Amino acid sequence: MPLLQTKADASAWGYGFLGATATGNFYQIQQLSPSAVSTVTFSGIPSTYKSLQVRFNLVTTSATYIQTNFNSDTGNNYAYHYLEGIGSTAGSGGAASQALIILKNVNSVTTYPNVGIYDIIDYANTNKNKTIKGLSGGNNNTSSGYVDVASGVWLSTAAITSITIAVGAGTFTGTITLYGVN
Repeated sequence: MPLLQTKADASAWGYGFLGATATGNFYQIQQLSPSAVSTVTFSGIPSTYKSLQVRFNLVTTSATYIQTNFNSDTGNNYAYHYLEGIGSTAGSGGAASQALIILKNVNSVTTYPNVGIYDIIDYANTNKNKTIKGLSGGNNNTSSGYVDVASGVWLSTAAITSITIAVGAGTFTGTITLYGVN
């Protein structure tokens, strides 16, 4: 079953994974094509959608992780957890009272991309904290490819108006796209 199928009018609909998922019509808000940077920010996000979805296809220069925060908040207002499979090894982890959400580990093979999809449900709702969940992975053409399932929470009821995505070390190059979901 495909994760996303495009319709003729350039909108799309998704099939669920990991419980509640951004489903409905997808509208591209902004696409970034970073080259050799360590951070990017989507800003001025309109509050007119029900949910947001971030999709990325990135090559990194260092074995590191993808991290995010919202509205430039770097206080200890985040928590996250993850499950991962790297080659034949499984792992898990998490943390509370963090300055960011770690969403996935990435490999540093510069010829194979790291890909992922993150959903941010009810991002403009000012009556609850914001949650993010994601599925991502990579293949470095060896037995140590990986897959990650992650989720996190921003302990704030503020509407999300900006999303910063960064790597913990090195730089990345590729494409990151932000979609609004009705």
